[in-house]
Amino acid sequence: MSLFDLDTDETVWRPATAIEVNPMLTAEHYLGPIVSGGHQLIYAGIQHRHPIAIQVWRTPTSRRLPNDGTWWELSRWCLRPTPNLGSTQHGNLIRHIKRCHPEVTTLVSYSDPSVGHTGALYRACNWRWAPTWHRLRPPPTGNGEWTTGDPQSVKDRWVFLLGDDERRPELLSINDASIRRRITAGTIDLPHRLWNDQ
Repeated sequence: MSLFDLDTDETVWRPATAIEVNPMLTAEHYLGPIVSGGHQLIYAGIQHRHPIAIQVWRTPTSRRLPNDGTWWELSRWCLRPTPNLGSTQHGNLIRHIKRCHPEVTTLVSYSDPSVGHTGALYRACNWRWAPTWHRLRPPPTGNGEWTTGDPQSVKDRWVFLLGDDERRPELLSINDASIRRRITAGTIDLPHRLWNDQ
């Protein structure tokens, strides 16, 4: 930990290193520690010289989304069970990004309902639901994983808008005429408001 982090009840919000956050991620996050580089930012809340809230940001993994540094994807969000800790961290993160990374226009993340992630934290922090076509119409292959062939659960995609990006509507659109017709007709049961709903 940084020598500048006070050993008090006050939470210090700052960028962190993998060495600092990996013990908590190993013990408390279902995906485990960060095992390789490539992240844009690790942002943590430090209390008594230990992390209590961690976010790990990287370049988006989807080939459809920009990898030019203007979009970031959340690959880990790990919190101790403390009321309002997630929204407090998110507010501090947004201020940090606007101050230190003004080129970032869009944050994207995925929640996995199969492990109990309902998206409640994203909604509480004013993220918007932006489903992929997989979410609205699971593929006939069962969303097979390339390396093992095992089906993966379909995840919910969420976005947080930091600035204007004229590419965003096209990048987040669902290019599936059947799904668009079913949304318009009201025959698809949408679990959340769409990202571009008013």
